[in-house]
Amino acid sequence: MHFPQIPVLRPYEAQCFSKYFKCVDMLLAKRLSLGFLSDEEHLTSILCELLDEDGSQLHHLTYSLSDLNNDLKQNCGLLQADVSISTSDYNKYQERHFTQSDLGIVLEYKDYIERDYSFSRGVLIQAKKLFPSQNSDYNFNSKYESFDSEQHERLEKLNQIYVEKGCGSECVKYLMYNPPLEIIPKNEQQKILHKEMVRDAITSQLYCTLGLHRYKELIESDKASILSLGCLFASIEDVHVLAIQAGRDSRTQKSLYEFNLGALVDAINVYQSSLSWFFVFDLMMKGVGCSCEDFLDLVSSGRQSRIVGNLEVIPPKYSIKLKITAGFG
Repeated sequence: MHFPQIPVLRPYEAQCFSKYFKCVDMLLAKRLSLGFLSDEEHLTSILCELLDEDGSQLHHLTYSLSDLNNDLKQNCGLLQADVSISTSDYNKYQERHFTQSDLGIVLEYKDYIERDYSFSRGVLIQAKKLFPSQNSDYNFNSKYESFDSEQHERLEKLNQIYVEKGCGSECVKYLMYNPPLEIIPKNEQQKILHKEMVRDAITSQLYCTLGLHRYKELIESDKASILSLGCLFASIEDVHVLAIQAGRDSRTQKSLYEFNLGALVDAINVYQSSLSWFFVFDLMMKGVGCSCEDFLDLVSSGRQSRIVGNLEVIPPKYSIKLKITAGFG
């Protein structure tokens, strides 16, 4: 049985955190469904606003950080959450020629009751948005047209360096911005649901909290858990395979090429790639990310990395720190 990174994260708290991140996800996804053609940087800035307690007041967020903390206090819970946002500015030359991700995320857990359980983990995020098809609609053929093969190769090298140093797993991930999946054609929605239902039927041995959370949603027929969401995370490895296949299928000579939504949802577990799953189950429970001090300094404060050698790296444009505490310091 997998021991959770945050040992006092019970099913109730996991549900509260999941609700918070789902509300953020749904509100962000709606921007694309309304026809706003924002670029990745703008979408990432909105994501940061939605996660920030003050910034979220500019949006109609139905479940805020304050609501989350109020619910966490119920049932004798020990956890409290706080989110802080920082930004870094670069000129166009730096953005084009150095390895730079759109977003850095640091989860800092402080256990004031049993301090040995405290930890910090970080992940660098490269964002790509889905572009509508020629008829301005979204479907499985819509592509992530801003995929950059040279940028991908630099990020792949960066991830490999930290993983080989034993700093953690999946230090770099992709975040795909999509409209709500419920606006794509009905038959494509059904393919997604069918795939997820088959997967749920096969997967019977789950960790208790993960399983209870998913079981509750299945019992309540919570369609919003998939089709109302738009943010999907993907690993460097998955994106690499998708880009190779897209290159083979294209009429270009490129070995790595932009891929489409249909290929992405076929390659990943859609439910377990959502924004809420990433924060709650990947970061808080499974310990995904990098824990070494060098990497955390790069993600959170912009300090130049000593490990990456000749690979020129600048910090992410935006940095999100999610601080969770148990007890009182």
